Amino acid sequence: MNQLTSDPPKAHHVTASPATFADFEKLAQQYELTQKGLLAAMVQYFKATKADPRDPKADNPTDAIKALDRRLISFIKQQEKEQLRPIKDELILISRKLYEMDDPANGVGKVEHLRKMNERLRQIAEKIGVTV
Repeated sequence: MNQLTSDPPKAHHVTASPATFADFEKLAQQYELTQKGLLAAMVQYFKATKADPRDPKADNPTDAIKALDRRLISFIKQQEKEQLRPIKDELILISRKLYEMDDPANGVGKVEHLRKMNERLRQIAEKIGVTV
């Protein structure tokens, strides 16, 4: 009988100072990984993020995402102040004026109101740069 045999994978060793190895062991425990698993995860992380392990002050992806999130929220709030609130205020003003003008007995009815509202909305849209 011809039996197929497979050689066990060759083991490689990494040399580290006692302090570095102690930190490595703590990290493995913290992430609930074996030392081999932690080393593989570290290699994969540096490949995926293209982070330079020699530069521990490099941007943390989580911090970068948080900063971007803060900038996005700030931008949205600024747009709300500069664009959305004035539009809302204008619409409220238009509605109030239309209700004040509503007098179907004198010929100022809903069709006229709609025409005036449409004209005012067109003016607002032009102010903010929206084409209608």
